[in-house]
Amino acid sequence: MPILTGLDTGLIRPFTKLARRDKDRFNKKLLIFVFFLLLSAVFWFLSMLNREYTTDLSYPVRYTNFPDDKVLVGELPASLTLNVSGYGYTLLKYRLSRQLLPIIFDVNSFSLNRVSDESDSFFILSSVAKNKISDQLGGDLEINEITPDTLFFEFSEVISRNVPVEPHLTLEFRKQYMQSGQVQVYPDTVTVSGPESVIDTLERVFTQEVIRRQVDRTLEVDIPLLEKEYLRFSEQKVRVTFPVEQFTEASINVQIETVNVPEGFVLKIFPSEARVSYLVPLSYYEKVRQQQFYAFVDYEMLMNEELRRLPVTMSRYPEFIRGMRFTPQTVDFIIEK
Repeated sequence: MPILTGLDTGLIRPFTKLARRDKDRFNKKLLIFVFFLLLSAVFWFLSMLNREYTTDLSYPVRYTNFPDDKVLVGELPASLTLNVSGYGYTLLKYRLSRQLLPIIFDVNSFSLNRVSDESDSFFILSSVAKNKISDQLGGDLEINEITPDTLFFEFSEVISRNVPVEPHLTLEFRKQYMQSGQVQVYPDTVTVSGPESVIDTLERVFTQEVIRRQVDRTLEVDIPLLEKEYLRFSEQKVRVTFPVEQFTEASINVQIETVNVPEGFVLKIFPSEARVSYLVPLSYYEKVRQQQFYAFVDYEMLMNEELRRLPVTMSRYPEFIRGMRFTPQTVDFIIEK
């Protein structure tokens, strides 16, 4: 292996420095070249943006102000394709926009053309709306063509009817709390307008769902009505009052009556009283009376089937109690003449 002497290393150093100097000079030239290349590209791009182009833009559309005596039952295009002309920077702005504002299509501001004399189908030529759409876009773009070229509107005659409102409530009560009365809805009916085919079969309208947990007091809340396609409501929301109260357990003895006993016969039952247990709101606790309950056995049941014990029926009890149960469910009996 050759050994470098001091003379040899002295000769190598100038060549190394020269190589470094050439490399630095090359890197500087490369940077200058890249800079002017990028600068040229920018000027070219700006020059291109100052030119006028023609392209298609898809625009969302929102339809408003339909005729008052009609309701739309057909589908309309959710967007319009606009063939437009404009400068490159204007078109680039629209292309880069992530969310375009919808075009407002005011139906009542146009003359609707009937498809046929006996039809409820109408049409509007898109070209008729060109100027109004252009005003919404501003003066930067010129609309050449609109697709589709015709908008068709399928209408139905509007009828109205009063329909009851049914609230949609999902409640979870705290322990010993329950519903203590009838749910009140104001207004309890609304006027619904829409196509005859829909209105004639409509039995009720519903509210949006309201969910409450750990309820321990009367709930009073305004609830929006649940929207339904093609229908208009005279009210957008109703006030619902849901009475809630703390309950306690109570019981009472009730006399068991006998019914439909033939003349000349006596029906004796054992026991003659039923023990009724129930849950009652605290405010109604003192209002419970025996006369509010009616329990009976029916003699005619003996005529249809052979029974050893007669079933007891509880046909009446206060509407404000909950969880009512009674014993016995059946009684022994004796028939005497």
